[in-house]
Amino acid sequence: MKRILCLLLVTMLVMSMSSISLAKSHEGIKVGLALMTTNNPFFVAMIDAVKEEAEGKYNGTVLVSDGQHDISKQLADVEDMIVQGIDLLLLNPVDADAAEPAVNMAKEAGIPVVCVDGDTGGDRDLFIASNNYEAGVIDARYIIERLEGEGKVVVLNGNPVSAVRQRYSGFMDTIKDFTAIEIVAEQNGDGDMTTSMQVMENVLQSAPVIDAVFAINDPSGLGALAAIQSAGRADEMFVVGVDGSPDAINSILGDSAFTATAAQEPAKIAKMGFNYGLKLIDGEELNIPNKTIRVPVKLITLFNADDFSW
Repeated sequence: MKRILCLLLVTMLVMSMSSISLAKSHEGIKVGLALMTTNNPFFVAMIDAVKEEAEGKYNGTVLVSDGQHDISKQLADVEDMIVQGIDLLLLNPVDADAAEPAVNMAKEAGIPVVCVDGDTGGDRDLFIASNNYEAGVIDARYIIERLEGEGKVVVLNGNPVSAVRQRYSGFMDTIKDFTAIEIVAEQNGDGDMTTSMQVMENVLQSAPVIDAVFAINDPSGLGALAAIQSAGRADEMFVVGVDGSPDAINSILGDSAFTATAAQEPAKIAKMGFNYGLKLIDGEELNIPNKTIRVPVKLITLFNADDFSW
């Protein structure tokens, strides 16, 4: 009996020491977080979340890159991160196709790659993002319901990343059967508030009648809102976006013409990306279909905006 007890105690001690060792195995981890831009609250929330995980739990370092919507800069930034010895690359590509070399560079260096929010080519290990197609669908349904199936709509598109393409496809696929809804203008606002404001100013001059604006993200929608308000046409139309950003929520609660957003969870996406990245570093096999995880989205309006936050 004593021998059995001793063996059990030794086994428990070994298991305990092993778990402690595993817990510390990622101590001082160095993470590269390459984003298409940092000039967006969505990506700021991602940065904060990754730092909370890497720095707060593992005394690690997070190298953040602002791609500035420039694929050449992003590729150079990723190359620099690899030289600095990152253990994990979290990549939000500027361009879905042109960012493939970034994935290949990291993989050749033995670094796991998790794409967050936007996907790319190459042999990335995992892709985690909102269900962006569904975001476009629920925005379209909201517009259809508000307009009772008839009206004139402006679409503010963005750069050709996977998230934007999917939102656009979801929106257009849903609205196409409503022939009484006309797309009177479709412009690229670069996903940026200032650019979208300027684009919307031009659209307002050329389109005398607009009933609704679909923007592929909240900064674009808020830029459109600023132009609409400046033109004194806020009573004529409403704006919907995608993200669920604090500024968009405040605008909705402020009873402005910005009335709805398909909300995402950037902090959740970023934390999932980091923690799955740790599993990849440990050599764990991820049995995930298509190496893709879709995080649900939900429509936020005046009726539930009070209860939502990132």
